[in-house]
Amino acid sequence: MTRKIGITLSGASGSLLALEALRLLADLKETESHLIITQGGQRTLELELEPEEQSELTHLADHRHDDKDLAAPIASGSNPLDAMIILPCSIRSLSAIAYGQTDRLCIRASDVMLKERRPLILAVRESPFHAGHLQAMQAVTNMGGIIAPPVPAYYLKPQSIQDIAQQNAARILTLAGCDLNKQLKRWQ
Repeated sequence: MTRKIGITLSGASGSLLALEALRLLADLKETESHLIITQGGQRTLELELEPEEQSELTHLADHRHDDKDLAAPIASGSNPLDAMIILPCSIRSLSAIAYGQTDRLCIRASDVMLKERRPLILAVRESPFHAGHLQAMQAVTNMGGIIAPPVPAYYLKPQSIQDIAQQNAARILTLAGCDLNKQLKRWQ
């Protein structure tokens, strides 16, 4: 049975994380990826990734959905994803999910994940947090979502930003139920 994993690239910094996640998903058998790039995410990836990386990111996805298309299949509970990841997750996207503002596909698909009790992982990229950010994270957690900021595992002694991004992507995909035991470095 094919697992369907959604990846939303929102406007927060960290486009490399989404690229690494899609690279890892492309190597998994019986897994299809569904990519949404928000308007802010498009601008951020243009600032952060080289043109060839931008092209690779969009070509790695098995399916690409327009964030304005609320009629996309993944917007319905009758055709949900197996897991949805917002990587990186902006505070705007976090807040919209927390307060049910489902006027964009990525938020509607996230809302479907919560109502269907399926994994929703938000790699929130902000620091420091103020009380409103923390309240939104608490609200999403109370609804069943997982807040997983992409925090480097310094004990693994990463040698590059690529190492950090790949490890974070693997950890987050593991939370989504993907088997990445060969790619994921663990504390020994």
